[in-house]
Amino acid sequence: MGKWAKAAVIMVVGVALPILATSQERVARVEDDSLQVIRDVVTTEVVNREPVNDGIVFSASMGPVYYFTELKGAYTSTHINHIWYYEGRQMAKVPLSIEGPRWRTWSSKRMVEDWTGSWKVEAVDPDGNLLSSQTFEVE
Repeated sequence: MGKWAKAAVIMVVGVALPILATSQERVARVEDDSLQVIRDVVTTEVVNREPVNDGIVFSASMGPVYYFTELKGAYTSTHINHIWYYEGRQMAKVPLSIEGPRWRTWSSKRMVEDWTGSWKVEAVDPDGNLLSSQTFEVE
């Protein structure tokens, strides 16, 4: 093989390999990424898209309780549901849009005096798979 032919082969390989590696990395990233909750908090307030006063015991007279959820991995528009349970009984199902690869969202449930006891709230994906959950008490 001549000197110029060797140089041409080296140039083609030098250009093609990085392109192939980049394509494989992109495919692997898309396959490995899935919708995940990276932070979830039960709180009394959300200010500037951040939870404030998180806890596990709340007063029934204090007003709404919020479930704040931060997600990653949504590379297309999708949604999740927050499902609120009181003493094991579903009380609300709140659909929430997810519009980016890193997204913060929340729902709330106004507590009333009669709803003291055990609560649970879940974040589930569009297929009904559990992404995260928190339990708390209302006194």
